[in-house]
Amino acid sequence: LNMQFTNVEKIIILQQKLQLAFIAQTIYNQKTDRFYLEDKLFPSQIEELNHLVLEKLSQIDKPSMKTIQMQISYDSSFIESEMQRQERIKIQSIETGKLTDGVVTLEIKNAKDFEGLTILFKKIFNFLLHKNKELMVQNTNKSRLSEQENQTTQFNIEKEVAAGLESVIPRAALGPFVSLNPSEKVTQLVELSNLVIGIRLFNKWINKGGIGLIPFQELLEYPGKDLNEKIRIEAIDVIEQCDNYTIFFQTLKYTKLNIPEEQLKQYKDELTFLRQYLSYILSLQEDVDISENTVDSNKTKFLKEIKDLESLLKQKSSAPKEQVLFYILKKQINQYQVYPKFAILSYAYVQLLEEKNICLTRIKLFNLLQDIRFDFKLTLPKNCIIQSKNALQEGHNEEPVQINHNQNHQVESLLPQNTPDFMQTPLDYLGFCLWSIVKRDGLLLPGKPVLGVYRYKDKNCVFSDEKCINEFIADPQFFIQGVINECRKNPELIHLLRMDDQFKNDVNLNIYLQAQEGGHQLSNKLMVDKAVETPQHFIEKKLDPNYCWNEWELRKKALQMANIRKRQTKACQTILSNFKVDSDAQTYQPKDAETNTGINKAINPLRPRNYITGLRDKNTQ
Repeated sequence: LNMQFTNVEKIIILQQKLQLAFIAQTIYNQKTDRFYLEDKLFPSQIEELNHLVLEKLSQIDKPSMKTIQMQISYDSSFIESEMQRQERIKIQSIETGKLTDGVVTLEIKNAKDFEGLTILFKKIFNFLLHKNKELMVQNTNKSRLSEQENQTTQFNIEKEVAAGLESVIPRAALGPFVSLNPSEKVTQLVELSNLVIGIRLFNKWINKGGIGLIPFQELLEYPGKDLNEKIRIEAIDVIEQCDNYTIFFQTLKYTKLNIPEEQLKQYKDELTFLRQYLSYILSLQEDVDISENTVDSNKTKFLKEIKDLESLLKQKSSAPKEQVLFYILKKQINQYQVYPKFAILSYAYVQLLEEKNICLTRIKLFNLLQDIRFDFKLTLPKNCIIQSKNALQEGHNEEPVQINHNQNHQVESLLPQNTPDFMQTPLDYLGFCLWSIVKRDGLLLPGKPVLGVYRYKDKNCVFSDEKCINEFIADPQFFIQGVINECRKNPELIHLLRMDDQFKNDVNLNIYLQAQEGGHQLSNKLMVDKAVETPQHFIEKKLDPNYCWNEWELRKKALQMANIRKRQTKACQTILSNFKVDSDAQTYQPKDAETNTGINKAINPLRPRNYITGLRDKNTQ
């Protein structure tokens, strides 16, 4: 059957499928203290699981099932709206990227190439026209406008964008732009787009143009302007109801109320519903507060720049062109120049427009939460609340218990008096008392950070009294594992206590929701630091010289090896075959021999001398 469903019907069907899948994944097996689907199932267990799923689906009005319904409805709506926003941004980025590439990759011979500069000017104009059309009124029903009116609007927008481009950077001044590198061209295109949008916004303000742009007052007076006040009132009401349930459970042992266990479980599950509802409300309120701060900041910027522009451009039809060329090409901004103010004007307007669209999404989420709460009925009687408050006011004298901080050195105690920035310490399990979750069947009572934060295995835990702290210090692993077991018994606690990472992905509601929406993850990906060290010179250690990748070559070798197995090898020695053998011999070179005479000897013999006398005087004898 070719059945067509509306978007609302598709969302309802999707949520029903998600609820059925989540329930099937989180059916608790009392024999193994695990989920059925965490283990391998036998045929008998499959039938038992089917029976339990049908039984749980029949209890659709119970508070625990209402909590799961709220988690699936809210998270699926949030993920769907976020994915639609990202898809819109992706489509705009792709189209913008194509137009940017057309400008950057255009090759021009030189700065005096008139034909090339004309083509470049047209491509820049198309880029600016696309960026301006992105800011057109999105909520306008185009079917109400005639074709002639649409054509007139398009013509006026093109005319205004062309005038803005010509006033900022004329065709004859494109020479310096051609000489820029690609990254600089992209930067200049973005700045040029902001300038043209800013000029059109100023024209809109003075009622001389800006066709298709949302007026500034409409950006500030959208239907969800009072959303923060509604959320605040709703949060106060829910906090009061949570306090009533908390006081009831804290004073239960002192009041003389005979309440059956089944009814107590009903009240406990109702408190879990309120805690989850309050968690969503507070998260929504935090987002709205951030959004309002952003709106106020950009509103102040917008009005300031408009006021400055009115004083600078009073009785002028256009801004001095030399100022924009000085700004774009040299980026030396002076406070008396007008074009930087146009850029700031454009940035503030785009931020305001984005916050308006996001706020409309938050209104839908808030209305969804209110509808869910309207269908949920609280059953705690008023007389029980009154008696519990009276018991709390009377007080009870109990013996003070001393906290034994040194009992277990694996537990680190973070106390207000000895821990810097104690109030900024993040708390696990949303700050609920770990002892009450484990010992009281998943009861969510607030812990008291004043008694200290106790860290064990990177888990920061708080408790409601000293007795609970001592029991945790004595056996911390029991309580850490006990929370996981309680989440198996009460699956609605998995998402509320942020315990998704302790189970398989099938139980992780966020991952399952995103997979059902089309398999796309949201853009907020986990960021981690990674590093790798490589050697200076790579050494290949596992090299096979006989490796062959050719299958035909391998087939040939396989056939050869198969044939060899059927062959016999024979050999004989011939007379001449020994001459074919290569023979080598190794010799050692003789060493150099030397002698050393230790002493040089010599003699000194007598030297005979003869003398002849009487040669000078013959009379001398």
